[in-house]
Amino acid sequence: MKKQILKAIGGVSLAILVLAVFAQVRVSAQVQNGNQQGLVGSWDVQVTVRDCQTGNPIPFIPTFSAMMTYNQGGTMQESDLGGPGLVRLLGHGVWSRISEFHPLYSAAFQFLNFLPDRTPAGKNVVRSAIRLGQSGDTYTSTDTGEILDANGNVMSRGCATSTATRFR
Repeated sequence: MKKQILKAIGGVSLAILVLAVFAQVRVSAQVQNGNQQGLVGSWDVQVTVRDCQTGNPIPFIPTFSAMMTYNQGGTMQESDLGGPGLVRLLGHGVWSRISEFHPLYSAAFQFLNFLPDRTPAGKNVVRSAIRLGQSGDTYTSTDTGEILDANGNVMSRGCATSTATRFR
């Protein structure tokens, strides 16, 4: 009798364990195969440069457009016109999801700057904290950046916020 009870308890425990494992896998598959793509895709972005201390927009720097593309696997590309007097390359970087339960991401990219005669003028490094909108077709970000000279010395730091719409 005691053996039968132990066998029954063991069988029920095994069934619960198997059910729990498969239920988690199924929920995970639903999230991955759902309509929401996360950041993967291309985005039209509006960037507003801000004072890092106050958060106010810097009045003499207009809001500008950029294009961001987040690739499956965690790499990304960025492009915009760049600052006056410089020629710049496309930005390349990495991104990752930082919360399993919230649509929060981090991204970092850099781009190289050159003078018009092709002399290296350094690079910019930008880091972003990104929150995906509820629809999955918009996001906002808080961005920090560093401008480095050709020797890698930090010349200045800056802040910005961005709003983005998925390109379709």
